[in-house]
Amino acid sequence: MILTRQLSHSLHFLKWEARHRDALVIALLWSMVLASALARPLMPIDETRYVSVAWEMWHAHSFWLPLMNGEPYADKPPLLFWLIQSGWALFGVNAWWPKLISPLASLIAMAHLYRIARRLGYAGSQARLAPMVLFAMLMWNLYSGALMFDILLSACLLGAISPLVAGQFNLRKAIISGLWLGAALLAKGPAVFVTLGPILLTIPLWRASPLGKPGRRHLAIALLLGLATLTTWALPAAWLGGQDYAQDLLWGQSIDRLQQAMAHARPSWWYLPWLALLAFPWTLWPSCWPRLPRHRHQRLAWIWLVGPLAIFSLISGKQIHYLMPLLPALALLIMDRLGSADPYTRLRSRLTAVAFALLGLTALTLIITGTGTLSRAMLSPFGALALVVWAAILWRQNWVGAPTATRGLALGAGIAVLIATQLMLAPMWSRYDVSEPGRLLAHLEHAGTPVAYNGNGYQATFQFAGRLGNPLITLNGTSSDLCRFQRQAPEGWVIGRDRDLRSSIGDPNLAHVFEYRGGQLDVVPVAALSFDGRMPACAPRSPDVAQ
Repeated sequence: MILTRQLSHSLHFLKWEARHRDALVIALLWSMVLASALARPLMPIDETRYVSVAWEMWHAHSFWLPLMNGEPYADKPPLLFWLIQSGWALFGVNAWWPKLISPLASLIAMAHLYRIARRLGYAGSQARLAPMVLFAMLMWNLYSGALMFDILLSACLLGAISPLVAGQFNLRKAIISGLWLGAALLAKGPAVFVTLGPILLTIPLWRASPLGKPGRRHLAIALLLGLATLTTWALPAAWLGGQDYAQDLLWGQSIDRLQQAMAHARPSWWYLPWLALLAFPWTLWPSCWPRLPRHRHQRLAWIWLVGPLAIFSLISGKQIHYLMPLLPALALLIMDRLGSADPYTRLRSRLTAVAFALLGLTALTLIITGTGTLSRAMLSPFGALALVVWAAILWRQNWVGAPTATRGLALGAGIAVLIATQLMLAPMWSRYDVSEPGRLLAHLEHAGTPVAYNGNGYQATFQFAGRLGNPLITLNGTSSDLCRFQRQAPEGWVIGRDRDLRSSIGDPNLAHVFEYRGGQLDVVPVAALSFDGRMPACAPRSPDVAQ
C-alpha cells in the first residue's frame, strides 16, 4: 500500500514536472524574443513609419484617422496605432511600449494555438508542442520582435478560428469569434479573408461535427459582427480623410493590390523557395515533416496552409511576412507528426549544428576578409564565435523522444536567433537608429526653421524620433526642386540620403552627417547648397552661413 501510494505520488510529480517544463521552455523562448525586441532600435523604414503614424495621430488628437507626415494614411487600418496609443495613455509617450506589442501578440497567438490543438482532440502533452514548434521557427521568432502587423494579425485570426473548431458553435462563441475577426480586420483589412476564407468555406470537410442550422446562423452573426467592426471605423475615416483617401482605403488597398501591384510585384512561384526557410529549423528534421491527412482532425491545418498559400501566390504583391498567418497551421502539422513518432525516436541535431556553424563561419570570413555587404564595423566577431560554440554544443546533443527533442531544438533555435540578432548584428543597430537626426530636426523645428526631406517617398522616418509636431516639406530629389526650396526658404534646412544630396553640397563642413542604413544621411542648410551653374536662377551660397 505504501509502495503504491509512493509510486502514484511520483507519477503525479512527473506529470506536473513535464507540464511546467513545457511552460518554462515557452517562457524562455518568449523572453528571448522580448530581449531582442527591446535591445535594438525601431528599424526604418517600416517600424519607424508605423510608430510615427501613431505619434502623429496622438499629437494631432486624430484618433479615427491615421496620419503620415500630415497626410491621411490609407495603407493600414488603425488597430496597431490604437494599441501604441493605449500604452502611451498608460505609461506616457515612450519608445519601449511599441516594441512590446508584437511579443505580447505572439504570446496570445501561442495560447490560441494550444487551445485549437486541444479542440482538435490532441492530448495536452502533445498540444503543448505546438506553441514550442511555432516559437522555434526562424521567421516567426524574428517577426515576433518586430513592430509590424503580421504577428498581431495572426493572433487575431487564431482567436477567430478557435471557437469554430469543436463543440456547439453557440451565440457566445459566435460573439467571441466575431470580435476577434473584427480585430483582425482592423489589423490588416480585408486581406484577412485570404487566410480565413478557405477555412470557412471548407468547414464541412474538417469539423468533427456539422455546424447545423443554428451554427450556420451563428457563423453569419460572427461574420457580420466582424465586418460591422471594420465598417464602424472605415466609413467615418473615409469621410474625414476626403475623396482620395476614401478611394485608396475602400478600393485601392484591397482590389488594386490583387493585380498589377505597384510595390513588391513578384512572379507566382516566388514564395516556393522561401518555404524551407519559413519552417527552419524543422526542415532539418525529416521525421517531423508534414504528411498528407489521414484523419478529419488533420484536414484543418492542411486547408489552412495550402489554400491561402495558393491565393497569396496568385496575388501580385508579395512579401515573405504576408505568410506569417500560415505558420500556425504548419506548426500544427509538425506537432501532429511529433505526436505520432516513436517515443524512443532520437533527434540527432547534426544538421542543425552544421547550419548554425556555417552561418557563424561565413560571418567570421566576412569579418576577416572585409568583403561583401558586411564589414568589420558592421558585424561582431564575438557573435559569430558564439554561434559556432553553440553549434558545437548542439552537435553533442542526442535528444530522446519527441517532447524532449522539441524542447531542445526550440531552445537551440531560439538561442541561435538571439545570438545572431544581438551579438552578431548589434554593431549594425547604430546605422538604423534615427534618434540623433531626430533630435537635430526637433531643435530646428523648435527654432522655427523650415525643414524639407529630399528624396521620393518620405515615410515619416523621423517624426517620432524627433517628436515632431509639423510635417516635413517633401522634395522629389531633383536639383530643380532643391533650387526652388532654396529660393522659397533661404533660411531652411534639408535632410536626405547622402547619395541624393552630396553632389549639391558646396561645403561639406556645413553638413551634419549621420550613419544611416547602408550609407549616410545629411542634414544641411539650404544656403550651403551649390549647383555649379546647373541652376543659374538659384541664389549663390552665402559664405558665412552658420552651422
